[in-house]
Amino acid sequence: MSKQTSDIISENVEEYLEALWISEEEGNPITKIDWVAKRLHIKPPSVVEMFKKLAKKGLVKYYPYRGVQLLEAGRTIAQRVIRNHRLIELLMKTLNIEIDENLVCGIEHHVNEVFAKALYTFLGSPKKCPHGKDIPERIVSEEVIS
Repeated sequence: MSKQTSDIISENVEEYLEALWISEEEGNPITKIDWVAKRLHIKPPSVVEMFKKLAKKGLVKYYPYRGVQLLEAGRTIAQRVIRNHRLIELLMKTLNIEIDENLVCGIEHHVNEVFAKALYTFLGSPKKCPHGKDIPERIVSEEVIS
């Protein structure tokens, strides 16, 4: 992801996109607003407003009264955040540090591609996080290439 794109995507937006990725992993191609609201501890009307904004940015497809779905641009961002999250968890486990989800969530947004790639290599190109979930492969988007 280019510096310009990462500058305009807030940690808050990344949390919403990350939630959608997790929902998809659980088998939900269209995620219910209530599910996201509960996961992020936010009231459903606020979730709807955020998804309407993200739909205008081309990150999600919002289906009124049905839910929301990641679009490719949103999926790329979510994938980066999920990858960072799971690599950091694995690093903590490797260092025999108790995995602190609050710490992991705080760090995941600030890991750049160079560091993530180095961490991935250092950890032996892992496929799973300590919780047994897949560590997503790095996607080279057009933003990274340009």
